[in-house]
Amino acid sequence: MERTSRVRRLLIAFGVVLAVLACCTQTRRFSNLAYSLTATMSDLPRYTKLPLFDPHRKSFTCVFQDQQLPPVDPQAEQWYLQALALDDPNIFYKDRAWAQIYDLYAKAAGRNHWKAMLNLASLILSDYPGVPEQDPEIAVRWVEKAMQLGVADAWHRMGIYHQSGLIPGGNSTTAYAFFQRAADMGSPVAMTLFGDKLGGTYDDPGGDFWGNRPIATKMLECALAQGYGDAAFELGYLQTGDFSPEDKARALRTFHEGVKLGSAKCATKLSVEFRGFDLSNGENLIGYIDEARAERYTVLSDTLERYPGRFKLPNLDKVLPLPPAPLPKWDGNKQTLIDAAKAVSPLPQPSSGGQLQGRESIPESYAAVRPSHQSLRVAHGRERGGRANVPGGAPDMPKTQFAL
Repeated sequence: MERTSRVRRLLIAFGVVLAVLACCTQTRRFSNLAYSLTATMSDLPRYTKLPLFDPHRKSFTCVFQDQQLPPVDPQAEQWYLQALALDDPNIFYKDRAWAQIYDLYAKAAGRNHWKAMLNLASLILSDYPGVPEQDPEIAVRWVEKAMQLGVADAWHRMGIYHQSGLIPGGNSTTAYAFFQRAADMGSPVAMTLFGDKLGGTYDDPGGDFWGNRPIATKMLECALAQGYGDAAFELGYLQTGDFSPEDKARALRTFHEGVKLGSAKCATKLSVEFRGFDLSNGENLIGYIDEARAERYTVLSDTLERYPGRFKLPNLDKVLPLPPAPLPKWDGNKQTLIDAAKAVSPLPQPSSGGQLQGRESIPESYAAVRPSHQSLRVAHGRERGGRANVPGGAPDMPKTQFAL
């Protein structure tokens, strides 16, 4: 009896040992799996380890984004333009054919059309009726695919996702690292962001801006040279300097160039200037009131705001030259003014699907995550070894801006 009891105890002990070994083996398997998944996630473009944003950098090399991109597939371009034509600003946004627009962008993106990828990501993050995909992970993956193609604007978009909290662990510090990479790769949008942020005459103690005007100017000039009109808006402000006659004349020409490149901001700025803003304190760029020119800039501003990124105005000087050139006659018809400055075709219609000008995109005024450079505010930035540690999230993020 005693021998039987001893055998039973040995068997129980042996079973316990086997159970412990099995548990340890399973734990190791789970640990290995978890490690593998973590390692895989860390390899994704969204988690790229980048140098911290340096607001006091001493150099910047101008790179054009378009020169770094692969050729666009002709069929993908046609699908992309068809989607843009369907996204007609003259139709209330809830009444647009978003399912069809999504399908066209998806087909174009499938052939590596990078603008279609970014617009597709924006649609996924929107709440538009009829959009068949609503998973934010899919949006992030499309942006990552564009990043892998070397699209600088896609790195800027990923920075927006970090700042808005769409990427787990993302914050303003990681966002600005992505913005910096985007600018160095040639993104005119990222360059314009930093042209604003580095354009101070001193470092803001709150970390909202920094005093690095030489680099700010270089970035804005590079963005403007790529045809990005809103860069002229920021550059013009830097060029006003001490409001000397020379500074004013240079800034005036820059704002006017921005209008040619399709910037509604520049058109609005000049409409205000020609109406005499800051005339009493000597900071008005023109030095007198010119209501006729102000009216024309207002028409252009309203139209460019309604059709953001859709076209440029290369023949602007034919209908609205800067003084002292005489102002040509105009019949007062808004469309006549636009068509003459555009000198291409009437405003895009949903049935045409024709070639559009400028940085074609979904209009930049809807709802979700918006990469507006004027809204990227940094809370309580602190200097650390000459680099900015930008903590916190996105305290100032408004409604969505779509593709750039």
